[in-house]
Amino acid sequence: MTLLNETEKVKLLIGLFEKHLAKLPNESSFRNYIESIQDFLKTDDSILQKEAISNSILFFENLEQHSISEIDSLISYFERYLEELEAELQGDLQNEFLKGKIKGIKHALVIIRMMRHGRSYQGEGVNIIID
Repeated sequence: MTLLNETEKVKLLIGLFEKHLAKLPNESSFRNYIESIQDFLKTDDSILQKEAISNSILFFENLEQHSISEIDSLISYFERYLEELEAELQGDLQNEFLKGKIKGIKHALVIIRMMRHGRSYQGEGVNIIID
């Protein structure tokens, strides 16, 4: 493949997006995102370009909100599960297996809360490596 000029690059991207769109369901937010980029590339109208950029930004804002709500759901689940395990442990204080599960859930809660906290400040999670 030889080096493409700017016009050829845009035409190539538009064609590539056409192929991707053919494989996507008709009603999906990702399809709308791809169509927005394609519309941006196809038009010389500044108003339509601004609209396409706005749609792209909205897609990622919605994606971020969805991600945060999933994190909140995980936190809620882990908290409820931890309460259940601790109540179960009260009936068998010597159960090392339950103690290990509780410790693991507490670690998971710390990690998921750090992810939530990181997203609220930086727009992305906190990367954690545990040895």
